[in-house]
Amino acid sequence: MRDRDTPLKLVRLWPARIQGCYEQLDMFAGAKEDETVWWPDYCRLPVNATVTYLQKSGMDKRRAAVMASELTACWLWRESRVVYRFDPSLTEVLSEQARESEDTDVLPAELLLHPPHPIVYIRTPGLLDGVDGFFYWVDYDIIRKDAALRVQWVLEDMSHSFGQAMHITPGATLRECAWETIKASRENMGAPVVVEVKPVAEMAGTILSALQLVLYLAAENSEVVEDPAEPDRAPTGGGGKVVRITDPEREIKSYSVGVRIGSAIRRTRIEDFGQDGGEAARKRLHSRRGHWHHYWTGPKGGERTLILKWTAPTFVHVDGGETGESNIVNFPNTPDRP
Repeated sequence: MRDRDTPLKLVRLWPARIQGCYEQLDMFAGAKEDETVWWPDYCRLPVNATVTYLQKSGMDKRRAAVMASELTACWLWRESRVVYRFDPSLTEVLSEQARESEDTDVLPAELLLHPPHPIVYIRTPGLLDGVDGFFYWVDYDIIRKDAALRVQWVLEDMSHSFGQAMHITPGATLRECAWETIKASRENMGAPVVVEVKPVAEMAGTILSALQLVLYLAAENSEVVEDPAEPDRAPTGGGGKVVRITDPEREIKSYSVGVRIGSAIRRTRIEDFGQDGGEAARKRLHSRRGHWHHYWTGPKGGERTLILKWTAPTFVHVDGGETGESNIVNFPNTPDRP
């Protein structure tokens, strides 16, 4: 994978700004291992701790609060180096679900508390203008003493990012968590809280779009395939034995997400619309958006597991006939899912 397809450029900017910053955060994280401080095991280092570090490094309080999430994300990701590359068509249909997210609203928030890695980078070109993708991880708010979902959007040129967070209340739904986050933010700014305003309207197009992709990774029937390793190549200078040239600073583990289903969605749209936008385009009425459903497995009163599944969109013609192929509606589980 090419460096420009990863957030490595942004990760490398921070040591140039503050020498030894990653080593200092290593020490902060090590304090938990030494039991000097405490926070939950799902969090490697709270963003609050990074805010404190940046202030001690000479950064003013306001700027430190803004930049801490970016530094924390870069520090975390430099250890895991995991990238998920979403198919553009799958990204589009998942993002559309954020606009009509009644099914997302009722999902238990705990679905998002167990990402496949401590932090992941999700590439989503086209989801937001000028944005390449986003970091996603679970943070712990030391002040509020609760979990927070962190989304850090990275610009296409990898020079900057901006963050969002949604606090998680145990046992709450995503809608309830969204509302509680908005309420807290307004109170902090001294703005009035308007109960009638739906949380989805406040957050649509940004963090809720990102969370649709995160939910897909958590779904039991998600299509996730690990990309092949970089091919072996001969050393510069010619001749000699072919070896794999490795660079620990550039080793990336990448996964392709939704390649087959994305191709099927594009194929169905071409068939519906027609190559030239002619007669076939006039036949197409609308598509039924994809949606989520979830259920619990395991004995009552015992340990139970929450299962999430995604149902892909189907396409409906004027005559009422559905044109979506069966592999669009029900994709099999991927055996190589990490």
